[in-house]
Amino acid sequence: MSSVNQGFWTENKADPKRNYRFQVKLTSGAAEGTAMDTGVIWFAKTVDKPEITVQTAEANYMAHKFYYPGSVEWNEITLVLVDPVSPDAAQATLKMLEQMGYLGPEGSRTNPITPTKTASFEVIITQIDNQGVALETWTLKRAFITTLGFGQLDYSNEDLSEISMGLRYDWATCKVRDEEVPFFGNQG
Repeated sequence: MSSVNQGFWTENKADPKRNYRFQVKLTSGAAEGTAMDTGVIWFAKTVDKPEITVQTAEANYMAHKFYYPGSVEWNEITLVLVDPVSPDAAQATLKMLEQMGYLGPEGSRTNPITPTKTASFEVIITQIDNQGVALETWTLKRAFITTLGFGQLDYSNEDLSEISMGLRYDWATCKVRDEEVPFFGNQG
């Protein structure tokens, strides 16, 4: 082990990244005029960090199989929000769906279009340290809602109401302490 790695485990002032230190923001088109459009979403409970799947191709050559990397897919993430009374997260998420073009059967008379990506937005997930300084910032590009779940009501528990959002995006960039990570920062 190098001395740098050993220092982390032996230094009493080491402060590793923690799962509970994060912020989520939605930008440009994220339910304009609602709590989702005002900066950090303080009622975000959990969020997935991006995940990549590299598709593989198989080639058979005589009695052997060989595998080659193929296209890269950015997998869908889930954002779970607590649904406070004020601001109302249910209203804000439904407004986001409406801005994507979904108006329901009654609205189809006045707006007969289907949802589009014109109202896509960016999701910014920032992992912070104990002072609130950004350690790692993921920006999900051209995101849109794929699923909305408004929780479950149950007389047997006192949990807070939650909303889950499935989000699909085209790609993501990553900054580590204000430095773009190579490759991810090259797309625009």
